[in-house]
Amino acid sequence: MPYSSFSRHFVRFAIVLAFGVMGAILAEAGDPAQGNPPQQSPDQCATCHVNVVGDWESGVHAQAYSDPIFQEAWEAQDQNPQCLACHTTGYEARTGEYKHEGVTCEACHGATPDDHPPAPMDLEPGVEVCASCHTTTFHEWEESRHGELQLACSTCHQPHPQTLRFEDANTLCLNCHNEDARNDYAHLVHANQQCVDCHWFRPSLEDLQEHYVSGNLFPTGHTGAVETTACVTCHEDISESGIMETQGEAQQELGLTESQHPLLEAQVRIRELEAEVDTVKAQGGNTSSLRLAQGLIIGLAVGGLVVFGVNRFRARTTRIVKEHKE
Repeated sequence: MPYSSFSRHFVRFAIVLAFGVMGAILAEAGDPAQGNPPQQSPDQCATCHVNVVGDWESGVHAQAYSDPIFQEAWEAQDQNPQCLACHTTGYEARTGEYKHEGVTCEACHGATPDDHPPAPMDLEPGVEVCASCHTTTFHEWEESRHGELQLACSTCHQPHPQTLRFEDANTLCLNCHNEDARNDYAHLVHANQQCVDCHWFRPSLEDLQEHYVSGNLFPTGHTGAVETTACVTCHEDISESGIMETQGEAQQELGLTESQHPLLEAQVRIRELEAEVDTVKAQGGNTSSLRLAQGLIIGLAVGGLVVFGVNRFRARTTRIVKEHKE
């Protein structure tokens, strides 16, 4: 009968479809990234960590998104979504959505465990957490003596208010560098200078403003090395005497172009690697959909084989019974 034939085909289709859906569900459930607890807001953390959240609220991380200077620069760039990777928490490049404004607790400490408390949080994130946004500073630190000794960022910086651990830079430096006498010529003639005036070259206001225009990161002096720029910033008479022009002429005679400078080449390579990372992140957003499709296809194939096997078994059983009756 037509109805009976339709019923049989419908049942077969339903079985195959059920296997397909089951395969998709199992494939998605097998993803270790699934089932993460929801992002927890600082207000929830403040329930127990009142002082910590209070310190965080006074720092630049808390204001990374709401800061008027950032908002004005962001609007001028037509709200470039790349800025949100560092100025928000839980930003997803594929969708352009984020969990929280600013750099919140979980941006550094990771997702809050379902059973916290009593399960502990990660209280000492490594320097890689800072490196995800402070790329230039991280690479400077890697080249420095501090990097060789693996002195983490929190050795000198208070992580929550983002301030130094001591009242001033000299006190911070001399807390460790207090054994060797500073009686050489360079230190004796600069007795009134701060350590950071020479060892910690800081960018000019124009360098800082460039970040708001193009997003380019600026040097922060974390190599700890005495830069020539730090010298001529104070000794302007030297730079005005023609020495810098003479140096430029010598570079031209030797055939050394600015593009050949190893630091500039390294900066270009860093930008290339950052672009590759962004590409990988964008591709990773499609992994879940691909896994669902693969699970669905496998499930449909398994379901089809099951239906085919059952039909073959039923046909064979019917034939045997029929032959037995005859």
